[in-house]
Amino acid sequence: MKLHDDYYEEEHSSGSKITYVYMLLIMSVVILGVTALVFWANQSKSKSDGSGYAAAVAQKEAKAAETSKKMEANASESVIAESKLTSDDLDIWELPSTGREKNSSNSNKNNGTVTNQTTGETVIDGSASSSGTSQSQTADELSNGKTSVYDMTNKEDLNGDQKSDSDTDKEKSDKDDKEEDEEEEDDDEQSIQVKHSDGTKEWVEINEDIPQNKYDFKNLTYEKPLMNYREDGKIVSKCGVDISANQGEVDFSKLKSAGCDFVMIKVGARGYSSGNIVTDVNLEDNLKAAKKAGLDIGVYFCSQAVNKSEAREEADELMDAISGYNIKYPVAFVMENVDDDMARIEALDQAERTQIAKAFMNRVEDAGYTPMIYGDKEWLLTMVDMEDLQDYEVWFAQDSDEPEYPYEFGMWQYDSDASIKGIKSDAAMILSFKDYAK
Repeated sequence: MKLHDDYYEEEHSSGSKITYVYMLLIMSVVILGVTALVFWANQSKSKSDGSGYAAAVAQKEAKAAETSKKMEANASESVIAESKLTSDDLDIWELPSTGREKNSSNSNKNNGTVTNQTTGETVIDGSASSSGTSQSQTADELSNGKTSVYDMTNKEDLNGDQKSDSDTDKEKSDKDDKEEDEEEEDDDEQSIQVKHSDGTKEWVEINEDIPQNKYDFKNLTYEKPLMNYREDGKIVSKCGVDISANQGEVDFSKLKSAGCDFVMIKVGARGYSSGNIVTDVNLEDNLKAAKKAGLDIGVYFCSQAVNKSEAREEADELMDAISGYNIKYPVAFVMENVDDDMARIEALDQAERTQIAKAFMNRVEDAGYTPMIYGDKEWLLTMVDMEDLQDYEVWFAQDSDEPEYPYEFGMWQYDSDASIKGIKSDAAMILSFKDYAK
């Protein structure tokens, strides 16, 4: 039937709706349950790995740090507020006296008010006023040390005169120079400068164990070509000339009339390469002519001995050559390096050269002559030991107006290229502080 079919459809439709409602409710409960489970699981994980705790700790520490910073700021403000330190307690405000008077006894201490006596300006708390106008100090003025109260770039001496920085610096420089000069003078008293043949210079300490010369070189008088030394206004020195074959033929009579008292004649030399002993070619003529002219005679030998045996051989050769002549002036030992060439003696050290010189001079002394050593500053002060040779006479060589030799010496060769009557070539002039002929 028709009615029965319609009823069936209504009932079926109503039952379906109820079923859907139940299903939605169940699904909602399930979803809520799942959500609750997920939330619970996340909370459990956060607690297990500590991330939630660390975040809480970090937040707490940040808050504590902020609180501490505020407390420090408050404490600092409190200290500053409670401080009673004033500008008068600071050394930087205690400027040197400028000679300017204060307006009152408390002007500088209380309000910094000072009147500049030069400009008439009044300075109050760092400002200057004049004729009702004020001008603030600039940072540049303060950095340069200049204020209206006091100009730091100007100093005043005890008389009230201002001194600029340049004047002060000049005085300091002069004082430093003076002290430096005094130090150099002290050094000069204890050492002497030697210039070596290679051009280098050396300061040599003066040995106080060696007798020092007592000459007053202010008593020297030089009337070319003759140098004289005076004591109590009287000439006590003797004039001489170095004579060898290098001077050619010498007129000894003219030499004597020119003012010479003695001659030092070369006897011979040992070859600086071969080692052979050679007699000066003009020796005999010079000895005879000097004796005939009435000149006192001294002699010398140019040594290249490399040991004491050779030194004694040289001395023996010299004494054989001068036998028969009245030699009143010293017999000198001369040893020198050779310019621009190698010499036999260059391999010797100071001690060896000293012992060779002693061997020669001892031989001469034993024969009754006056032994003497010749040399310039370099040789006498650095090449031999003068402490070991202090008992012998010294012939010092230096072309100068005054000799620069600290120890005792008897003769001084002061000019090696002089011009004098009787000698056509250059002459080496000698001053003898002693009269060895007496």
